[in-house]
Amino acid sequence: MKGFLWFAFPIWLALGAEPVEHRLPIAASIFPMGAQPGAVFEAEILGEHLDRAATVLFHQPGATAEILSTEPTRLKVRVQVAKDAAFGQNAFHVVTPRGASGPLLLRVGDQPRVLEREPNSTAAVAQPVALPATVMGRLNTDGDFDFYKIRVEKGARWIFDLRSARNGNGLDAALFLLDARGAKIDYNEERFIWDPFLTHEFAEAGEYIVVVQPTHVRNDPNFAYELEMRQAPHLDTVSPLSIAPGVEQEVTFIGEGLQGKAQVEGAEGTMLSMDGRSARARIRVPANTPAGPRNLTLVSMAGRSNPVEILVDPTPRHAGGDRISPPVSIPGVAKYRQPDLYRFSVKAGESLVFEVRGQRYGSPVDLTMRLLDSSGKQLALNDDFNFAGAKFYQRDPRIQHTFTEAGEYSVELRNVVQVAGERSPYQLVVRAPAPTFTLQLANERPHVYPGGETKWKVTAQRLDGHKEPIALSLAGLPAGVSASPVVIAPDQEEATFTLRADGKPGTGGFVRVSSGEQQAWRSVRVSSGGGEGATFARLDQSLVTISEKPNFSLEAQATSVNVPRGGSAMIPVSIRREDGFVVPIAFSAENLPAGVTLEPVSAPGEADKVQLRVQAAADAPLGRAPRVAILGRAGGESNEAPRITVQVD
Repeated sequence: MKGFLWFAFPIWLALGAEPVEHRLPIAASIFPMGAQPGAVFEAEILGEHLDRAATVLFHQPGATAEILSTEPTRLKVRVQVAKDAAFGQNAFHVVTPRGASGPLLLRVGDQPRVLEREPNSTAAVAQPVALPATVMGRLNTDGDFDFYKIRVEKGARWIFDLRSARNGNGLDAALFLLDARGAKIDYNEERFIWDPFLTHEFAEAGEYIVVVQPTHVRNDPNFAYELEMRQAPHLDTVSPLSIAPGVEQEVTFIGEGLQGKAQVEGAEGTMLSMDGRSARARIRVPANTPAGPRNLTLVSMAGRSNPVEILVDPTPRHAGGDRISPPVSIPGVAKYRQPDLYRFSVKAGESLVFEVRGQRYGSPVDLTMRLLDSSGKQLALNDDFNFAGAKFYQRDPRIQHTFTEAGEYSVELRNVVQVAGERSPYQLVVRAPAPTFTLQLANERPHVYPGGETKWKVTAQRLDGHKEPIALSLAGLPAGVSASPVVIAPDQEEATFTLRADGKPGTGGFVRVSSGEQQAWRSVRVSSGGGEGATFARLDQSLVTISEKPNFSLEAQATSVNVPRGGSAMIPVSIRREDGFVVPIAFSAENLPAGVTLEPVSAPGEADKVQLRVQAAADAPLGRAPRVAILGRAGGESNEAPRITVQVD
């Protein structure tokens, strides 16, 4: 039978087999990954299960994308960034009839953009770049390095900031700075967990080479980055970490490139001094500013800094000394292995909350907190409180304690990270318990089949003895989707919505879950895959979609296949089918290495396994393709097995 490939093992019936797996679209990377306000440009989105993509939806206004072409593993889109778009990250999703992808991040910045041009993998063919610039590059093939040639003046200080992991990409790269002869004069690898960052003052004018080097054994088609070469300031944190509303207060910005003149954006402010690594300013926010984090940015003649968070907090400020009287906000600077001790008195039965704000708001501190009685006996200890939705690490402590006896007590803070001076601020708030809660979304992209229903869970972290019922409401459900409000019972920490659909697959919309002024949110890990780099995006709304139910799904029974030149290799693929779906499946592949082809094959209607043969030409280039997609099509429906690697050797 022409077109069918028969196999040695028996054909099994799909009845009783494992259930069909619904695979949502995967948007793994976007390139370029950023733009200036007002830009219109074409971009490529790589991923899986992207065929028939319908829309690209952004969480915030300011950017839109039109889909120009679709393939299972890539989209071409035209992105338009509004002239008044907010600077920073803008999360977006790709929506297909299968549902919504996880978020990708598009970064809006103010530096001129330059696209990488190959070949630029050696110093001899380094790509010239006029400073300042943000270079949009990729390390998408094995052995790829990127070299850029710059020209600087004597005594000039430049910042070299490679943003990849912080943009949600898996790349882990290193930065080298070479002189004109190729000698290394500076280097950095992991300033921001995975992203390198360095500043350099050039002793001599002339040409220099900046090298972006992968630290991975293998590169990946998704490895993209932004290399910012600028004199605009970089901010690490601000000290103190909090400011009272309506009160003018002196703060210190801590970072790099803090020189010349600048203005504070995000508060009324006057700059007092700038010395390169720190800058002092007097700032004020209006008296009616709500409590919570607020972004501050420095805008200089050289450009904008990244934002840092400062907390607006009306809690009375500590006047100084080692004795405190709650409620009180204590601004401090952590010292390595030199504990801070604050003394206080309480009544019998009095309860207090002790909360440190540090790592969550950009400070490098890692504090351990202890409560001690008058004899120095430890009553309570906390190192890393499990704050809902915290990113990467849980380093800030929190203690709620009821004192059985009246008397004198103390709270001790000890920093375990070797930091120094004003660069390690923290805030300690001591107050009476105020019952409250935060709401967390279990899933940022739930989907429901037409005529069906799905469960969607919301959890509450109750703090300070909160025991009241929490009524949850929904806003923004897309057309064709319905759900009734639910209540988290007083003795419970979660409740579940039932989403029901009666609409067209591919329909979707952003939905907000709230209880009064509290809004549910989710911290979502964003990574291109294939590497270690990652970041987290806070999403305060979920993308609810109506999705079609698949009739079959595929799974390659190998993650990597080696094909010799002039030879062939077999790729076993398993097939899961819905009951009664006995349609033949025709197979093809995307992203095979150059010179490698897949022999056409169709699996019979009741087969749950198939063997696919790939053939390499005698002159096929040696190399590796890490994102090969095995595609199956049956009855007008197409599905894709998770990617595999094919190596020609």
